[in-house]
Amino acid sequence: MVVVGATNVGKHRTNNEDSYFIDENKNFFILADGMGGHLAGETASQMATQIISDNLYKFKENPPKSDIIEEIRKSIIDANLEIFNKSKDFEEYRGMGTTLTFAYINNGHVIYANIGDSRLYKIDIEKKEIKQITKDDSYVNYLIEIGEITEDEAKIHPKKNVLTKALGTSPKIDFSIDEMNLEKGEILLLCSDGLTNMVDNKDILRIVKEKEPHKAHEELINEALKNGGIDNVTLILIYNE
Repeated sequence: MVVVGATNVGKHRTNNEDSYFIDENKNFFILADGMGGHLAGETASQMATQIISDNLYKFKENPPKSDIIEEIRKSIIDANLEIFNKSKDFEEYRGMGTTLTFAYINNGHVIYANIGDSRLYKIDIEKKEIKQITKDDSYVNYLIEIGEITEDEAKIHPKKNVLTKALGTSPKIDFSIDEMNLEKGEILLLCSDGLTNMVDNKDILRIVKEKEPHKAHEELINEALKNGGIDNVTLILIYNE
C-alpha cells in the first residue's frame, strides 16, 4: 500500500480543528473533524485520534477479525466517553465533539466506522468511479432520505453543517462497524467536509487519476483552497497497489 495524508487550516480559520492518524504498520487510519468553542474542537479531534490509536496499538500481528472489531468498538466508545467527560468537567470545553472516520485494512479487507459528516470514499481509476461508502450523520442528509430536499439543494441549505450525531456530545454513542473488500488498484479516501464542500466528486476523481500519490493529496488541498477554503481541509489517500 501507498498512503499519503495532509491537513491545511484553510483560508478563513485561525486554528485547525481537524486531526488525522496513519499507522502503516498496523494498517489503521483515523480522521476527525472537531467542533466547539475556541480550541475545544481541536481538543476533541486530537483526543479521538490519540485514544483510538493508543488502544489499537495493543493489536498483535494478524489478530482474529472478531478481536479487531471488538477492539475498534471499545476504542470508539472509550474515546466518546473521555471527550464527553472532559466537556462536562471543564467550562472551556463545554459542548465540544468531533466527527470520526476510521478504516482498518488487512489483506484487502476493510473494516470501517463513521460518525458525523467526514467521509470514506472508494475510488476505482480503471472504471472511472468514485463512491461514497459512509453515510453522513447530518440534518440535510436526513432531509434527503425522507425526500424533503435534493442533493443539490442540500449543498446550499442553511443547516448543511448541522450534525445529527458526533463523538463526545453524549455519554453513549450509537454507531455501526461495517466491512467491505478493497481490490488491487482501488483507492480509499478519508476526508473532512472541508474537502467535499469545496471540491466535487468528479474533480476529486480527476485529480486522483491524473496525479501521482505524493502529488494528489497536495493538489486536492490546493483545489479546496482555490475554491474558497472556508474550512480546515484534511484527507488520507490509501492506494491498494
